Amino acid sequence: MRAIADGVFQLPLLPRDVVNAYLIGDVLVDTGIKPSSSRIAGMLEGRSVSAIALTHAHGDHAGSMKRLAARFGVPVWCGAADREATETGRPVLSTTLDRPGLSLVGNAAAGFDGTPVARTLVEGDPLAAGFVVLDTPGHSPGHVSFWRESDRTLVCGDVLFNLHLLTTVPGLRQPPDMLTPDPAENRKSQRRLAELEPSTVGFGHGPVLNDGAASKLREFAAKLTQA
Repeated sequence: MRAIADGVFQLPLLPRDVVNAYLIGDVLVDTGIKPSSSRIAGMLEGRSVSAIALTHAHGDHAGSMKRLAARFGVPVWCGAADREATETGRPVLSTTLDRPGLSLVGNAAAGFDGTPVARTLVEGDPLAAGFVVLDTPGHSPGHVSFWRESDRTLVCGDVLFNLHLLTTVPGLRQPPDMLTPDPAENRKSQRRLAELEPSTVGFGHGPVLNDGAASKLREFAAKLTQA
């Protein structure tokens, strides 16, 4: 577990930051794939957890949600438009992922054990440790990010990736189209996050970005198509 800002920790769940969860104050943000539950529980041993907040309802972020909610005895929160997917375990994707040759991450995102949602998160809601909710749809209908203005720290889920999933080479990238039902809407969310000029950015996939984060996001957004 790595401190990335005051009261914020990255929980790397696979080598080379391929999948990450975060602890913001006492709120666990995302839960990785189903086998990640014991690793997350070990990293959080001795710490207080009050809730699980999902950036979005895909299996590589909600895979351990049900087990960890039961283990810690805490509620699950998610974006309003992802509530049904969170409760049923059936995410909204742009493909059924039933064709051969799709990535392991793609298959991991395809489904998970659903859990009742205690609170739906909407724009401006407080989270913990001074963070607020941002509506950042596109990669999923109810995708949310978490933002703290005071030190310009952003946890953005899968609005952007910061590595290539196959090579694991770091660098800002689009999330795969097969997992993104509305790529155009996601590009709007990317532009919005770039306009925040964050100093530190935590991603669902890839290493934390804090060296020139604002300029790198700005350059990435400037190259996006309008379509």
